[in-house]
Amino acid sequence: MSLTGTVTGPAGNAIAGATVYLIPTTAVSTQEITGAGVLAKTTLSFDEPLEDAVANSGATFPQAVTTASGSYTIATVPDGSYFLYAEPAATDTEHFPGGDHCREAADAVALRATTRNIVLSSGPSDAATFVGMSTCLTCHPDEEGQKTHAHRLGFAVPGNRGPLQDISQHPEVDDGLTYFTESADYTGGTPVYMYDLDASRGFDKYQTSLTDPSGSGGVVSFKLWLWKDTATSEYKITFENVGNPMDPNNLAERVVKLTYGGAVNKQRYMLEWPGLNGLYPVLQYQTHGDDSRYDRTRRQFRDYHLDFYVDRNGTDSDVSDDVLKTPDITKNISRNCIGCHAGNYTQYTDAVTGEVLAHTIADPMGTYDIDGDGLIDDLNNGCENCHGPGSEHVAANNERYVVVPDYLSPSRANQLCGRCHNRQEGADPIGNDHPLNANSEWPKPGISRAEFLADYVADDVNGPKQSKYWADFTHAKSHHQQYPDMVKSVHYRNHKELLTCFDCHDAHGDTGFERSLIADPEAPDTPLCMTCHADDISSTAEHTQAMIGVAHGAAVASCVDCHMVKTAKSGSGQYGFLLSSPTGTSADNDEIYMENDITSHVFDVVRKTNVGTQGVTPTSAMPIPYTQSCGTCHDPSDIQNL
Repeated sequence: MSLTGTVTGPAGNAIAGATVYLIPTTAVSTQEITGAGVLAKTTLSFDEPLEDAVANSGATFPQAVTTASGSYTIATVPDGSYFLYAEPAATDTEHFPGGDHCREAADAVALRATTRNIVLSSGPSDAATFVGMSTCLTCHPDEEGQKTHAHRLGFAVPGNRGPLQDISQHPEVDDGLTYFTESADYTGGTPVYMYDLDASRGFDKYQTSLTDPSGSGGVVSFKLWLWKDTATSEYKITFENVGNPMDPNNLAERVVKLTYGGAVNKQRYMLEWPGLNGLYPVLQYQTHGDDSRYDRTRRQFRDYHLDFYVDRNGTDSDVSDDVLKTPDITKNISRNCIGCHAGNYTQYTDAVTGEVLAHTIADPMGTYDIDGDGLIDDLNNGCENCHGPGSEHVAANNERYVVVPDYLSPSRANQLCGRCHNRQEGADPIGNDHPLNANSEWPKPGISRAEFLADYVADDVNGPKQSKYWADFTHAKSHHQQYPDMVKSVHYRNHKELLTCFDCHDAHGDTGFERSLIADPEAPDTPLCMTCHADDISSTAEHTQAMIGVAHGAAVASCVDCHMVKTAKSGSGQYGFLLSSPTGTSADNDEIYMENDITSHVFDVVRKTNVGTQGVTPTSAMPIPYTQSCGTCHDPSDIQNL
């Protein structure tokens, strides 16, 4: 018995010449993907479940090509289970592979003698231009909730959130600005002591404290005074060179033009600098930080490249000749940061200063004029970051000429997020974290993982380096690695349902749940997970009874307690299991297990015997369930001795 249907675009336009495949679920490879395998490029033939299945064995699959009217007929549906997948003709530059039936497997019995009409995502042409989020919302007011998403709250003018930014879901977003006390001059501000320079470290060469550490032997190099000028209402940072008061640039006063973050564990401050047109970062406020902690990375503030502004003339212990300097022009945020936060990211070189700066989408309801052209720019993720430039879509006045993520293949849908929730080096001449091709162009929404890795990533960096993983080379240690975690997960490749990021997260925000999740991850029996797993698992207690022989009721453990451990660190993180009470001294290294603040998206359960925990000093150990949620009832003190 046959399977029939049509293939159309989202506006109902017939798509001719598309090939409709029945991909056997057994053709989807579940071969293990590891961080090492990604870097070695040994995973390229099986890291896109549907596209790779077609590339590897498509000629053997039941299939049909659509007619001029978009119709297809697959005459025979053999026994088995299939993903129904459509691939537009090679000459079709408007539509993307996948379709609205491609993610959930269907049994042959359910497909025979039925009609399955497939909708493919359209996309804008290369001639399309960006219109700005405020234009999108004039026709899509039902998506106003996107203003509350953390994606919208990244860059902001301090003390002045824009009309496209709603902090109601993140009231803590600007807690760091409370340290900028109102004053007529810097002496009324909050001093952050920068001390005990360690030049061997990365971005945080100085320890920080809100109290003077010199009484306990700390060598203070600088005090960064945080204050809000009562005369101008500007947020300012004054650099006091404590180590060298004779510094000719001592007490340099700089205006904080932008903040970055605050909704996800930290906030950073972007300064203007005389003679330059870019903005430059310094200092990181950590939402959950605490100066009583011994670990320098987990305090209220953390050094974020104070070294950009310091000309070193002595040894680490001798800071008496260090002087303030103008930062190197390669360190500005337009060159290094904004691409993952703003749409239509385009680099240019300032003819006067030589800085590599950037244009983004001009929007009168945006954030800040980042390129100095007199127009306000939107510096945060909006509609067109995922849907593509909207001019043709607006002109058509229908659902055509815009990327619809729900109709993409699962790997392409995940790649939307993977352009930034990744950690790779771009293929452009600069070669930093921006995924740019050789022509410094940003990857368009809808591209495949294969195209992304081939054209937008440096040849030898297909994913996060080993240093960005824990010792098992599987679980992320650093932030913005959710995508490479997801690629390694069973959710990404399996024989039942291929999940995407937005199966759990609402990309338009305003759900009321943490991280714009579609349901409460901490509620009894975790409705977020049961949305899909109710067919397999009746309750948390039933599941843990089957897996480990002990029934953990919903009041004891949720799915995420075991399957989504906070392995990666973005801000300060929080205490996990305590072998004894913290003392704020080096003794804490042997007594405190830490819980970080970014959940692992590998979705496995990390065991006590993991190489990242077994025999490792507690504060240096990889966070696992046993040192976090399980530690509520179980004593993990034996992990070091296993």
